[in-house]
Amino acid sequence: SPWPILSSALRDLAMERFSKQIFVIGLLMLGVVALDSNGEMEIGGKSALQAAHERMQKQLFPGPTVTAPYLTEKTMVAMRDGVKLYTVSFIPLNGKKKFDTLLVRTPYGTDGVKGEGEQYVSKGYAAVMQDFRGRYHSDGAFECWFNASSDAADTVSWITSRGWSSGVVFQQGTSAPGIALYMSELAEFNPVHVRALFPVVATAELHTTVFQGGAYRYSLMHGWLTAINESGFELNFTSHEGMTSYWDNVTFTNKWARVTAPGVHLTGWYDIFNQQQIDAYNAYQTQSTFGRNLNYLVILPTGHCAGGQVPWPNALDGWAYAQELAYLLFQALGSHPRRDEYAARLAGVPFIAWYVLGPGLPGTRGNYWTNASAFPTPTLTSFYLGLSGTLTQTLPSSVGTRSYVYDPRNAVPTRGGNNLVLPQCGPWDQADLDLRSDVVTFTTARLAAALPVTGHVTVELYVSTNCTDTDFTAKLEDVFPNGTSLLVQDGIARLRWREGGATPQPAVPGAIYHLVVDVWSTSYIFNSGHAIRVAISSSNAPRFSINPNTGEPLTSATPPVPALNTLHFGPAMPARLLLPVVALSDLPEAHLDLAALRAIDADLRDETL
Repeated sequence: SPWPILSSALRDLAMERFSKQIFVIGLLMLGVVALDSNGEMEIGGKSALQAAHERMQKQLFPGPTVTAPYLTEKTMVAMRDGVKLYTVSFIPLNGKKKFDTLLVRTPYGTDGVKGEGEQYVSKGYAAVMQDFRGRYHSDGAFECWFNASSDAADTVSWITSRGWSSGVVFQQGTSAPGIALYMSELAEFNPVHVRALFPVVATAELHTTVFQGGAYRYSLMHGWLTAINESGFELNFTSHEGMTSYWDNVTFTNKWARVTAPGVHLTGWYDIFNQQQIDAYNAYQTQSTFGRNLNYLVILPTGHCAGGQVPWPNALDGWAYAQELAYLLFQALGSHPRRDEYAARLAGVPFIAWYVLGPGLPGTRGNYWTNASAFPTPTLTSFYLGLSGTLTQTLPSSVGTRSYVYDPRNAVPTRGGNNLVLPQCGPWDQADLDLRSDVVTFTTARLAAALPVTGHVTVELYVSTNCTDTDFTAKLEDVFPNGTSLLVQDGIARLRWREGGATPQPAVPGAIYHLVVDVWSTSYIFNSGHAIRVAISSSNAPRFSINPNTGEPLTSATPPVPALNTLHFGPAMPARLLLPVVALSDLPEAHLDLAALRAIDADLRDETL
């Protein structure tokens, strides 16, 4: 059915606006018209993902209005194992002899990040862009991000050995290049060289990104690898479900002390890496060896997601703000002679800027920017799931169960959420899906006053099944007065991976388990007259791989079987939604003052340097 809130014209206008934001990969994939000679999907002679990435790069890093003159060097740089990586260097021709350097490593081809390089050349930096091993002009086999730390370390050593290098390196990367940037920090760089970072919509924890709540993020990983013609690598993920030593080179668990460079971390509430990047910022800010309290976090409503069914005014403001903030951080930590003055001026900038979400209707609260030195401290408030479908702050006294049949051959279809290559992402109406027989909903009464939340959301369940494994999904929804049930965030937990770790723990049929579903983080205002809903089911496909209920590994071809899944309720089994409730006064509307940031550079930058 058509979206019942916005007029068709307003919706189209909103979607047109969103399509000009970031990473419209899913939409571009729908326009694929051919395959190139390498078998990659092609749009205008380029792979769909490369075309999308280049379009995004031109929007985020359009390059200078007037390109400063520079010398281009193209080099095959040898790594420690002898593999040579194609590396393009831009060296400014401005009379200087030594330059701080921006490094970008990418699987999408160095041409796609040319704008980033030219932008920093115009600011007096050298720029180095490098193809991942096994990609485009680089030698070796594609290894995703598993040797990003050693390859980055070797590349930084090469840069600092060049006659034009000042010995100072900064790193920047968006999406896959941003992940490589994070993983490079595992190399334990000498902080004299790598001073600061600008990771954009990226993750620092690969295992929990690939396996959310133990469930394989099928559309994300399969879709991305297929789009870049590296689908053969997928078996490396699906055959390593547990948190084993296989993931050591791509995880920061117990390794945050290796971080020696602060950064500006840019993500989005509906980005595919939302929670991992928020966690990275928190760890960089509090656990790193160098750079504590020198990190900044900017959270857009979007990210990889171009937008859902709600208009977000001024959403793009965060892109330019984060970009300018990163440049100022580079100036403060680089070799600029006035770096201490840059640092002093940055000290007055709030550490966090984020977009407060809302329903998007006229007269409702939400959909604006705010900022602070830290997120407000929430009151974790329990909303208990009741046997009759209620959702209240009173612990239920009645004991009972609600059961449903989950049939893997009739999975709940994905509609919205933190997706990449799917046609729908972000907030979408779930009302008709909530009527399915394999979905159980719990809804509050209409709110008498607005309820703002900011922080991490979880759902605690008490569950049983007649199989050795199954999934439980949870959606947090905003129920509008007209019946629309808008997705705010969602999560999943795969029962045999409920303990995490390296080895699965099969479920005992009929046994009751306490299960925590991580619904990630948000900042959202539930308005008065609306209601809060939790929708529980056992599938969300193709966002997550369909659980066959057999307990077999992902690589098994065992035929699926239906599962009878049961939710348990009562004082001893307090199933609940935990919301991080804050006060409206904790979320004041604040203009992102880009002009003030640019004024810092205008005051301090010497054009002759």
